[in-house]
Amino acid sequence: MSELYRLKVDQTKKGQGQMKKVVLSVVAVLALSAAPAFAADMPVKAVKAPAAAPSPFDIAFGVAFTTDYVLRGISQTNRKPAVQGYFELDYTVTDWLKLYAGLWGSNLAGYNADAEFDISGGARLSWGNFGLDLGYVYYEYPDGTVGAPYFNGYGSFGEFYAKPSYKFNDWLSVGAVIDGGNNFNDGYCLAPCSFGSKTAYYYSGNATITLPSSMSPAGITISLNPEIGRQVYKCTGCVSYDYYDIGLDFAYKVMTLDLRYWNTNASGVFVGPPAYGSRNLSGPTFVATLKFDTNLSSIK
Repeated sequence: MSELYRLKVDQTKKGQGQMKKVVLSVVAVLALSAAPAFAADMPVKAVKAPAAAPSPFDIAFGVAFTTDYVLRGISQTNRKPAVQGYFELDYTVTDWLKLYAGLWGSNLAGYNADAEFDISGGARLSWGNFGLDLGYVYYEYPDGTVGAPYFNGYGSFGEFYAKPSYKFNDWLSVGAVIDGGNNFNDGYCLAPCSFGSKTAYYYSGNATITLPSSMSPAGITISLNPEIGRQVYKCTGCVSYDYYDIGLDFAYKVMTLDLRYWNTNASGVFVGPPAYGSRNLSGPTFVATLKFDTNLSSIK
């Protein structure tokens, strides 16, 4: 009897153990099947995609309105206003090297040519506070006039240039320009010269002096920009001369107002044709220029 009772008890416990296993298995299956639905109901934090690397390409462009286009102390528009514009494609190779190619244009006086287009290309290098711009510019005068009575006719030609610069601190930078070639004016002579040599070049020194912010209205940067240079012609009968200018700039975002005084030591030497008023093109003058400059990377 006792053995029979023990057998029943053992069987009962065995049945209860099996039942627990079945129940636990069912619970586990239900939990697993519910997990995806529960996870779907949970808020998912979006994973931000890594920021795209900045493009090495950029395009700079701008427009200017000036009361007189003065180049190295000589009026190119017979003391009249000019509208100018440019664009430049830049490619950043490294943090110290940038390649560029650009086009700049302006209207002219009409007796020499109606327009000027400067096609340029080169490389800008920088090491710390030192910079160097090396390049070539081709002055294109698509309708340059030569021969009487247009003795100041312009022929297209090119020049190489080097522009070193150094930034001493936040308020003072200095620079220089060396520019020249051996085909000045494409051989067209400015009377009364005769071309023994077509070599011409100029060199200049300049500075940018930024005034303290306490002296400027909010958001406006004011700077002084003096320059002194010399233009040299090797042609027979041509007049080499010195020039200087000093500008006061007011810069606000993409806009700059440049108020500049120009003068040379050759006043009265460079004069427009009588039919155009015989104006003194190389005398002292005051020029106001309003410029707008930006680039694509700034407006994206």
